[in-house]
Amino acid sequence: MHTALPVRRTIAALALTLASGALPALAAPSAALLQRCAACHGATGNTTAAALYPNLAGQSAAYIELQLNNFRNGERPHAQMRAVAEQLTGPDMRELAAFYAAQTAKAQAPADAALERLGRQVFEHGSAGGAPACASCHGPQGHGQQPFPRIASQPAGYTLEQLKVYHDAPKFNHPLATAMKQVAVKLSDKEMRAVSAYLATLP
Repeated sequence: MHTALPVRRTIAALALTLASGALPALAAPSAALLQRCAACHGATGNTTAAALYPNLAGQSAAYIELQLNNFRNGERPHAQMRAVAEQLTGPDMRELAAFYAAQTAKAQAPADAALERLGRQVFEHGSAGGAPACASCHGPQGHGQQPFPRIASQPAGYTLEQLKVYHDAPKFNHPLATAMKQVAVKLSDKEMRAVSAYLATLP
């Protein structure tokens, strides 16, 4: 009876030691790997080519890894990204995803107050055509919630281009992409521009 408490403490300490060692910290991506991504997405995941590429900083690690796999297997068609993803190993993808998820996204400065007010209306309450509020899936700050990605701080030009793709493409194979198409077709051109402009200003 006198040894029960020390034994329990020893077992608990051993369990904690094993648990903490069961999931080793991911290694940081190599400089060469980061440099390859930085050409489009910026050194810290904040792109300087705002009309073409998304910010990766602050994005969910799970979402980044999923998209890299989707590019590699063709689920998400994009010739340039497929060529990149095909050269990545599973550990490469996990290391990159963890690195970018830990970075701080940089919002854009407000540029058009009237357009951004309309964008906020769409984000928080939905569109005149019946699209649901973006916040209902992507979170009240646009920071994402599983399985939906972070959309705050994304360059306005990139977000607008993606909304147009969802709007115009005949169909998608992935259920989340299909859901986004059902949203996009209920947005007017002005609403798409407005919500893209507003999201770019969210930290």
